[in-house]
Amino acid sequence: DNGHERLETPGDRWLLCPTPVLGGNRPRIGWSERWLPAVVVEGPAAGNGGNPTVRFRWDVRLWFDWASGERIETGDPASLLDSAQLARVRARQGQWQALAPEGRLPPRGGTELHVGGAEVAVSFVVFRWGAAKIPVQYDAHSWGRAEGSTVSARFIQLFFNRAVVPRLGWDYEVLTVFVQHSDEFAGISPELLSSLCRGRSVVALYFLWPIQGQQTYGDKTPCTAAYVDANPFFEMVARMEACGIVTRWPHHSQLWRCLTSKDWVPNLCLVPGYHVPLTTRVPKSLIVTDPLRAARQAILALRRLQAERRTDTSYTGPLNSDWMPGLGNEKCVAKLGYSYEGVDVKMVQGEQQLSEGLYMLATQPGYTNDCVYVQQRVRRVDLEARCFVVNGEVVDCLFTRFARIDGGGYVRDYEKAHSAEEAVAEWFAGDHAAWAQAMEQIRTLTRRWSAWMLTQSAEPAVSVRIDYMLERVSPGMADVWTGEVGEQGYSMGGIDPVIVFNAVLDTVSDEVLRLRPPGGREASGRP
Repeated sequence: DNGHERLETPGDRWLLCPTPVLGGNRPRIGWSERWLPAVVVEGPAAGNGGNPTVRFRWDVRLWFDWASGERIETGDPASLLDSAQLARVRARQGQWQALAPEGRLPPRGGTELHVGGAEVAVSFVVFRWGAAKIPVQYDAHSWGRAEGSTVSARFIQLFFNRAVVPRLGWDYEVLTVFVQHSDEFAGISPELLSSLCRGRSVVALYFLWPIQGQQTYGDKTPCTAAYVDANPFFEMVARMEACGIVTRWPHHSQLWRCLTSKDWVPNLCLVPGYHVPLTTRVPKSLIVTDPLRAARQAILALRRLQAERRTDTSYTGPLNSDWMPGLGNEKCVAKLGYSYEGVDVKMVQGEQQLSEGLYMLATQPGYTNDCVYVQQRVRRVDLEARCFVVNGEVVDCLFTRFARIDGGGYVRDYEKAHSAEEAVAEWFAGDHAAWAQAMEQIRTLTRRWSAWMLTQSAEPAVSVRIDYMLERVSPGMADVWTGEVGEQGYSMGGIDPVIVFNAVLDTVSDEVLRLRPPGGREASGRP
C-alpha cells in the first residue's frame, strides 16, 4: 500500500478517479490522498539516512489531470513508476490483489471504484476551486505570505501538513471535488461520495466562497476564482449534511449562511448588547426604480431607528456617532452581503452620493443581490481590533487602521501596529485608561457574540474573527462598535493558523480529540 498524495505542480496534477466519468467530466472527483495498491520495484538505498525512499509501480491506472480532465497516458509501464518516503509504504492488505503479473500492465478498461482504501480514522471530503485558467490570487499583505487566502492551495496544504499529518500520521484519506462552475453542484451525489469513503468519521471541508452572483461563461471579464453561486451551493451543502457528512470547515450551514449573508447586521442593530451600527436593507426594486428616493428612504429609516434607540432607557451602547438633527450630509456605509475582501463596501455622504452608491452596487454585472445594506457610519474610527476568537476566547488580536478612502468611496490600504503598546501610543493618544475600557468592552462583546452564535447552531462555533471599531471619545473613555463577525474563512494573517486547525480537528470525533498533541495556545495580543 502507498499513501498517495496529489501534487500541485502543473503537469503533475495527478488525481486517481474511481471511474473515467468522475475524472473526465466536471466536477472532477477523485482521491488526492489515500492508501492505494502498488508493487515495490526498488527498496531504499543503503546509507540513505533517516528519510529513505522507495520506488514502486502503481496497480491502479485511472489517473487524470484534475484541471483539464485529460487522462494520464499509462501505455508505457514506466509511466506507472513513482517514489515515496518509506514511511508512506506498508505491506499490502490481504484483500488487495495485484491487478497484473510482474512486468505487465494492469488491464486498461473498467472502473476502480473498489480498488484501494484502508479503514482510516477520518475521510475528508474537500471541495475546492478547480479552474486552473482562473487561478486563485490574493494580496499577501492582507492574507499572509505563509498562509495564503483561505481558498488557496497553499492554505489547504497548510491545514493537512501542519495539523492533520502531525496528529493522524497517514491515518486519513482525502476525496477531493474540484469545482469549476456553480452548475456542477446539482449533479453531486452525497451518497456516492459517502459510499467511497473508508473513514470511521466522514467530514466535509469547503474551501469556496458563496456569493449572490452569476459565474461567467464567455463574458469579457472572467469570474473570480473560488466564487460560487450561493443558492445551488448551499442546496448541495444541505444535501451533504442530510447524508450525515458534517461540515467542519467553515461552519454548519445555518451559521455559515447567516454570517456570510450579513443578515445578522440589521437583525441585531437595535439590540443594545451587540454594539452594531444602525443598519437597514434597501430593496433592489426601489433602487433601480428611483435611486435618489431609495437613498432618502434609507436615511429616514436610519433616523427613525436612531430615535427609537434613544427612547430605550436600557441602552448602554455607544451614542457618540449618532447623527445630529437637521444637519444633512449624513455619513453612511453601503455594502453587500455575500461579499469578501471589502470589494463591495462604499463610504458615502448625503443623499446624492448614497443614491449613486446604491445604484452602482445593485446593478453590477453578474450580481444577483436582492438588496443593499445601508449602515450609519461610525463618526471616527481610531483603529480596528481584529480579534481571533477560538472556542469562544480571544486568542490573539491584530490592531490596524485604514490609511485612506479613495475618490470612489472605497477603503484603500491599511496600517498595522506591531503591538498593543504601539497601537495605544500611536492611535489612542497614549490613553491607557481609555484603552483598558475598550479592551473590557471587547471581552464582554465577544462573550455575547459567542452566546448568540449558539442560537444559529447548537454546537459551538470553532472560530470566527470579530473586527471591532475603536474610538477614543474623551480622556479615559472609549466606544467600541462591532464591525464584522467573519466566518471561518477570514484572513489569518496575524495568527498562527495551526491554532484554528487543531481546534477544528478536535470537533471531528472523540478519537481524533484524544490524539491532540500536547501544548497550549499562545497569544500575543489578547485583550
